[in-house]
Amino acid sequence: MSAKSNPTIAFFGATGGCANTCLVHCLLAGYDVSALARTASKLTSQLLAQGLTQETLDQHLTIIQGDATNVEDVKRTVVSDGTLVSFIISGVGGKGVLQKSLRRPFTLDNPDICASSIATLLNALKEVYAEIPSTATIKPLLVYVSSTGISNGPQDVPFWLRFLYRVLIAVPHADKRKMERTLKLHMDQPEASQHLFRGVVGVRASLLKGGIDYKAGKGWRNLRVGTEEKPAIGYTISRSDVGQWIFEEVVKKNGGEWVGKIATLTS
Repeated sequence: MSAKSNPTIAFFGATGGCANTCLVHCLLAGYDVSALARTASKLTSQLLAQGLTQETLDQHLTIIQGDATNVEDVKRTVVSDGTLVSFIISGVGGKGVLQKSLRRPFTLDNPDICASSIATLLNALKEVYAEIPSTATIKPLLVYVSSTGISNGPQDVPFWLRFLYRVLIAVPHADKRKMERTLKLHMDQPEASQHLFRGVVGVRASLLKGGIDYKAGKGWRNLRVGTEEKPAIGYTISRSDVGQWIFEEVVKKNGGEWVGKIATLTS
């Protein structure tokens, strides 16, 4: 990969379906992108398999091999040649693991991955602003992918899925709650100068389906979209539709109407 001097969007969890689809749309639209990946070849293979050319990757993508819970790796992803990215898109998630437990039959290989990666991002940005004060003049917009079923507001999950959410996938949801709570506490600080982001957009998707294929969904225009206060309630949604919605409604519109809000998405 050829290094880019000024990537505008940083991706974490780029080998996952939601973030991967958004990444594809960004590259096809000509955005300069940096992506953190544990295995660079895996991300490259995913993108080429979806029809992107090596020329596009060489021109617009910088892959940083590393870990989303390592501060130095995160700093290398969000800063290039002293310039901070405009957007940070986090689709970090763990790998599902079955275990012998009636109460918690499903867990993650790292049950704290979402919360840990967000905490690492906060620490990384603090160090960046301290080391390069000029980067604090235009802070990035953070977009994170979360899940329905963890809201403190109106119920956003159909009745027939509530047992699944509360028991079978309770461990991943606990991680998402902790991540969201960390971000809320940070952005609730009264002084805007203390905020590490110019804004945060939360995306709570219903039960995800599909794999790595940016063309596999129904299309972002066909989604039902709500807010935390008035959620859209449904059963499933394609990962590719979530990623395309983030690109169309948040990236292309520089946050649009969603800055400071949580969107709920379902098919």
